[in-house]
Amino acid sequence: MNNNITKILSLGACAFTMTPALADLITDDIFPSEWLLDTKLDYSKEVLNQQQTIVNKSQFILESYRDGLLETGKIYLSGHAVYSHYQERTDTAGKFPILGRFPGAADGQHTSGKHGHEDVLDVAAVSLTYAPTDWARVFVRGIYTDLQFPRQENAQIREAFVTFGDLSKTPWYLSVGKMAVNFGNQGAYNPITHSVNNHFYQADTRDVAAELGYMADNWRVAFTAMNGGRQLRVADTPDGSFLSNFAISGQYDFEVADWDVSVGGGYLYSSIYDTDNANHPGVNSNPQTTRQRNGVVNAWTEWKNGPVSLMAEISQNERHWPASNATVQAITLGAAYDVEICEKPTRFALVYGRGKLGDQGDEFEHLQQVAASVETFVTPNFALSMEYVYNRSFIPLIMLDRVADRDVDTNTFIFSGRFFF
Repeated sequence: MNNNITKILSLGACAFTMTPALADLITDDIFPSEWLLDTKLDYSKEVLNQQQTIVNKSQFILESYRDGLLETGKIYLSGHAVYSHYQERTDTAGKFPILGRFPGAADGQHTSGKHGHEDVLDVAAVSLTYAPTDWARVFVRGIYTDLQFPRQENAQIREAFVTFGDLSKTPWYLSVGKMAVNFGNQGAYNPITHSVNNHFYQADTRDVAAELGYMADNWRVAFTAMNGGRQLRVADTPDGSFLSNFAISGQYDFEVADWDVSVGGGYLYSSIYDTDNANHPGVNSNPQTTRQRNGVVNAWTEWKNGPVSLMAEISQNERHWPASNATVQAITLGAAYDVEICEKPTRFALVYGRGKLGDQGDEFEHLQQVAASVETFVTPNFALSMEYVYNRSFIPLIMLDRVADRDVDTNTFIFSGRFFF
């Protein structure tokens, strides 16, 4: 067995055998209660989770203060780290839909052969949350990752914003700073692999942006204004003028029989899918190309009933992407079941995704992904997981017309350990 898998499982086995009292000691009250600095595990597991609370951190932070999870005047330190071992097999030499995105791809490690593996620090994140008054909340999140992306550093401040508002006094709030754009859901039930919607359409700001929001009992509405030009990930406009791009997001919560239901939708004014040069990871578009903005429409829903959770999300561009001469679309369907195994919280999840990029018959017509996983929190702050991921088609979102192959099938196993404080 791979040494790194052995280390992950050994650490999990030790944690699994800990008594509940010892587990409490290592996860609660890290600092004395009279200190200004504090930790809150339940808050950290939500605000730093890579698979949930992705686009709506401002709203979650406001709710945490309103509901008493956090206290005004304290500084909350949160941390999250994920270490994973990946094993991928492909039926087409050199075509790895998952490992092809990793650092080894740069030195040819994943451009030949039919089997590849990686041991990766997926992410190490640290954040500070501070409310100097009841009307102002400061949030800063820094990350480090072994994954490398064009024009991005391995270590960076990914989010830094101030949210003005107090939900106990008014439903309105305003967030200003660098943040994830409040657009779509972008989440998934499995612990590691992002959804196809997230891969195609998550938007983060590179510059300062402003989010104006309204949170009533059953309604959430947000309007985000950002500068034009290329932001991180998917937001982009043909020109770089001041506040020339925006996103609108809405959510309504209600009940159907015994189900808690959320329905949401949104619109991103301009995206990267507006040029004949595929440039998804941050590559500059061709300056000689005449570009027409290409917005994105999103809709999603989530249904919860006890241990059962179901979700669906769809995003689609307004018009054809010149690089593929077709409309880009992403669909995600997910199901999860939460149980306890030996008194340890455990989640079984199945997530399906389909991304459409081309017309019928194109090598880059569409890709499909199925992720099945099980994750157990062996202590309140440490989880072990295993995922199986099936991918159909190899379609990098750069050079897709030159290297795409719709007949590729790959099978990937991911063994991970996740830690929070």
